[in-house]
Amino acid sequence: TDGVTESFNDAGEEFGEERLIEAIGRRPDSSSRDLLAAIVDDVKRFSPDQQRDDITLIIARSRGV
Repeated sequence: TDGVTESFNDAGEEFGEERLIEAIGRRPDSSSRDLLAAIVDDVKRFSPDQQRDDITLIIARSRGV
């Protein structure tokens, strides 16, 4: 949800889609569960104050055709 990308740090910077894409790209071989936990941790480190919105992620993997 936008609660991930619209998390703000103390400087007023938004976590944003680029940081989300980078967070995913740093963990290409992670399980879905580990990737989810790592992204939530990244958002919480980026925006350590109280979260104003929910953090909801759905992780989907494609199995080769």
